[in-house]
Amino acid sequence: MNIVRFHEPVTLSFRKSAGGSTMAFNAHTDFVFSNAQLDRVMQDENIRNRTLKVSRLDNLVPNFHVNNSDTRIQGKNRVLVYNGSGGYGDQIITWPLTLILAQAGYEVHVMVDPGNQTCWWNLPWVKSIHVLPMQHEIFKMFDHHILFDHVCNMIEHGVNPHPLDIMLAKIGINPDTIPSQLKVVRPQFTAAEMQSTLPYRERQIAIYQFASANPVRNLPPQDSAFMLKKLTEAFPQFTWMALYDEFIPKEYVQACLEPEIDPETNEPKKNDKGEPMMRVKFPNVILLFVPNLRELWALTSQAKIVVSPDSMMVHAAGCQDVPCVGLWGPYSPASRVKYYTNHHPIPNTSVCPQAPCGHYLPTFPK
Repeated sequence: MNIVRFHEPVTLSFRKSAGGSTMAFNAHTDFVFSNAQLDRVMQDENIRNRTLKVSRLDNLVPNFHVNNSDTRIQGKNRVLVYNGSGGYGDQIITWPLTLILAQAGYEVHVMVDPGNQTCWWNLPWVKSIHVLPMQHEIFKMFDHHILFDHVCNMIEHGVNPHPLDIMLAKIGINPDTIPSQLKVVRPQFTAAEMQSTLPYRERQIAIYQFASANPVRNLPPQDSAFMLKKLTEAFPQFTWMALYDEFIPKEYVQACLEPEIDPETNEPKKNDKGEPMMRVKFPNVILLFVPNLRELWALTSQAKIVVSPDSMMVHAAGCQDVPCVGLWGPYSPASRVKYYTNHHPIPNTSVCPQAPCGHYLPTFPK
């Protein structure tokens, strides 16, 4: 964590698939930035030239440990929790940590990266949600800070502990003393979020996630399309919702499309722009550009089954006890889905000769 001060006003944009934030930073005011955020914005020479001061925050924040904290007796029980691992699944994994703290008597607040705030809506024990970067003066209003810049993949080769167990151990709670059923929290949806599932209530819905944001975790596009084809053949009674977003390479969707043929001319149909009209070449498949994140999770609660790589849908299904088949690469399912009782992993450890492999890379190793 870092304290950053600008000598001129700065406007920065942050974006995730669930949404983004554009934030304005006034001059000569201290703001808290995560390491990843600071690294990203400092790549812009214009921003670097407007930066007055960068200081490390870590040494100013004492480590939080439940056994060393008797300040609740004095009324100082406000705790700010942050998991900067980044993914939506990592936020879902962190929900039980905040509930355990609330049940222990703490007033729980959370700090999130831009785009992750919707993950924390409607959890009644979470008193407030703050988006990072945030003003340092607001940061200091909390009595305790639990800050995890990164939790997952701590051991490159070997079985990692479950991320929740790592976080519990770091704040002085023996993970073995927490019942497994308390290590999974189900989201709570509003009436409007559940209303969004009405168009699909008459169907048996199955959800297929094409790919995650990381290629090491995914089937290649043609293999992913082939998997979807085989699923539709094996389970024709389901309507398969094939999920993608702007961060999924377009090759995944293209592998599921074919030109629409005019039966009279036997030629491909064309739109007003003269471009070929495409259709899904598999029956009972709807290509679904990821809608509102909360509505997608509400739809997941109605699904008969989810098939997904090591990505968000594994956790969206797991925390709601929806049957899920996980298509795993070299990473260990036990490290991520240990407490999802209805998850059925199919690992492919041959991807890495030293599997299980927790090395997070944007591309395959050489």
